[in-house]
Amino acid sequence: MTTLHQSGNLVAGRYQILSKLGQGGIGITYAAEDLKTGQQVALKAMSLRQTNDFKALELFEREARILQQLNHPAIPQYVDYFEVDLPRDRLFYIAQQLAEGQSLETLLERGWQPNETEVHNIAIQILEVLVYLQQLTPPVLHRDIKPQNIIRRSDGWLFLVDFGAVQDTYHNTMLGSSTVVGTYGYMAPEQFRGQAVLGTDLYGLGATLITLLTGKAPADLPYRKLRIHFRPHVTVSKQFADWLERMVEPTAEDRFPSAAEASSALRGEKAFACANQKPARPSDSSIKLAISKEQLVAEIPPIGLGSGHSRFFALLLLIGYLSLWLIGWTINARIFYDLLFHDAFNSASYLEELSNFLIYQIPYGSVFFILWGVTSVSLLVLFLRGAVCRTRLEIKCQNFRLQQWLWGWRYSDARGQLTQIKQARLKSLGLSIRRTPITACTVIARNRSQPQFGSLLPEAEKVWLVAEIEDFLEKQRAIAASKSA
Repeated sequence: MTTLHQSGNLVAGRYQILSKLGQGGIGITYAAEDLKTGQQVALKAMSLRQTNDFKALELFEREARILQQLNHPAIPQYVDYFEVDLPRDRLFYIAQQLAEGQSLETLLERGWQPNETEVHNIAIQILEVLVYLQQLTPPVLHRDIKPQNIIRRSDGWLFLVDFGAVQDTYHNTMLGSSTVVGTYGYMAPEQFRGQAVLGTDLYGLGATLITLLTGKAPADLPYRKLRIHFRPHVTVSKQFADWLERMVEPTAEDRFPSAAEASSALRGEKAFACANQKPARPSDSSIKLAISKEQLVAEIPPIGLGSGHSRFFALLLLIGYLSLWLIGWTINARIFYDLLFHDAFNSASYLEELSNFLIYQIPYGSVFFILWGVTSVSLLVLFLRGAVCRTRLEIKCQNFRLQQWLWGWRYSDARGQLTQIKQARLKSLGLSIRRTPITACTVIARNRSQPQFGSLLPEAEKVWLVAEIEDFLEKQRAIAASKSA
């Protein structure tokens, strides 16, 4: 979009252009002086010819209509809406109070690094604005909250500006909307489908706060299961990190239901649960886990029959071997009985019967014994590795080592560079108990999986251990990335 005005131009005989403030997808905003009142205003202009999009015009007119209804000290006051006809174009204008200060985006670009307290205060102020917007009838959605659209005065007071993507919930839910508006990284997933709910603005605010804490746009941070994986990149309290994670949940239903709820939780007035909260360590865990800034060491002692999985496999093996013994004893008992008591043991008919038994029945029995033998050996190996094995995982800044012992014999010793590890996760063993898959912990290297461990631990303990390992790996990746940057 080409510049519509230069400094000194007079618009509608009333507004004298001072400078250009910014340019968005559907308009250009200028700082201007209202010659009628002598005050400075923000004059947003849109050219119908350059836009050539009636959807954009609809958004522009909707912005003007909704701004007339708003009255909040953190939202620049509406002044005027008018049109100017030119020989080959029609220009549309919205005049608002000029918000003094600099955008959060500009402050970040100039090296500003706010701490947790400052970011907390920013969250409180913007949430107050969102509470006001959501209490209107119908509620109003901004849909484009980002650092560029939050202006900070020198005294710390904030303004929420640029309502170009604004929408009321009546228009969204009753009339429908297929217009996708917003800024990538700060847009909630539902916005890509042209939808918006009360939690949509919460996502934008959460993503903005994460940008303030990390100095990086959300699109430049890693994602895990569609979530912004920001925790390894920030140094904040656990409660604030949990609150932020709730704000940027990819599913709208998992976020706070409203700005009022989010504000109450942030102020500590109401308890909340983090939908993706890291699992807690089971109280009866025997795993020794030591984590420092540069090293993780996990030692898993033999669990014996201390878990439900190990007792299940022990019972399965016992039943299997008792069944084999019983079948073998039955066959031997029959032959032994016939040798001692069968009257016609030496007769031709009995010899023929015994011969048929040996020729036709034994081979089928042998196949059964072989199949069961292979299965039982596999189960026995799994049981020994899960219940009797001792494991030690050591991850340092540069390398890792995974060792496993069986009755003092070290049968596995895998090692490598830390950069080779892609992730830690649970891997299914292809077995289930009551339709619940049995898993094992493993670290995935770039080209191969490392040995599995902890297969017979309680599932909650495995989930906790893998989460701790993955969290440590993410922090190491963040440290490595910051050093290379």
